[in-house]
Amino acid sequence: MIIANWKANGDFESNKVWCNRFIERMSSIGSKSIGIAPSHLHFNQIKSDLKDHDIEIGFQDIDIEGGARTGSISPSMAIDSNISFCLIGHSERREIFNEDNNYISKKYQALTKHNIKPILCIGESYKEFQAGKTEKKLQSQIEKCILGKTIQENLIIAYEPIWAIGTGNTPKPKDVNTIHEFIKDVVQSASEKNLRPKVLYGGSVNKLNAPDFFVEKNIDGALIGGASLDANVFSDIIEIFSRHKEK
Repeated sequence: MIIANWKANGDFESNKVWCNRFIERMSSIGSKSIGIAPSHLHFNQIKSDLKDHDIEIGFQDIDIEGGARTGSISPSMAIDSNISFCLIGHSERREIFNEDNNYISKKYQALTKHNIKPILCIGESYKEFQAGKTEKKLQSQIEKCILGKTIQENLIIAYEPIWAIGTGNTPKPKDVNTIHEFIKDVVQSASEKNLRPKVLYGGSVNKLNAPDFFVEKNIDGALIGGASLDANVFSDIIEIFSRHKEK
């Protein structure tokens, strides 16, 4: 699956242009594994503009509950919007908004309770990477956020090394493949139903390096940030994914 994370970008006019161009490109590609996470403000616009196409529209984040929580979007409100998925645990939420694993775990439980597909983002810092602590950090994040709780069959994990997000720096695809296999094994070993989740890679993916990532067995797609803001570039990445993963 290829998911666009637009973060705090977009406006109604440019979104319309983006959707028109994207629809034009998709008519020749025909991939069925696409997701878009626009801002909450633009969610209904994107959902409406792409309603005739097999594309999942989701949220970038969610709160743990509703009520007296000014500015929040609750799980029940998300259900009312008919979302397809929701990102949780993105490094920017962890760093900028000080969300820890315990809070992200509560978000995961809220999504599970409301049958919303969770996409759990995990990743290590450059210091942890350099110290060889990547697997230890990822296992800790997985265990504290989802293990010991109901593991949804549609769970997706996005591996995003913090040092690669928006920097242009990327780990070697073969190393990412090994990390993805490790993530799948951690979840599978704790799953009553022996589940192996899909694992997406995120962190400066573009149309030039996408082929190298998508040839790897355990890389099931990508979570695309900046590159997804250009409809042509995002379409190019989807086309590459389709050639390698949807034969």
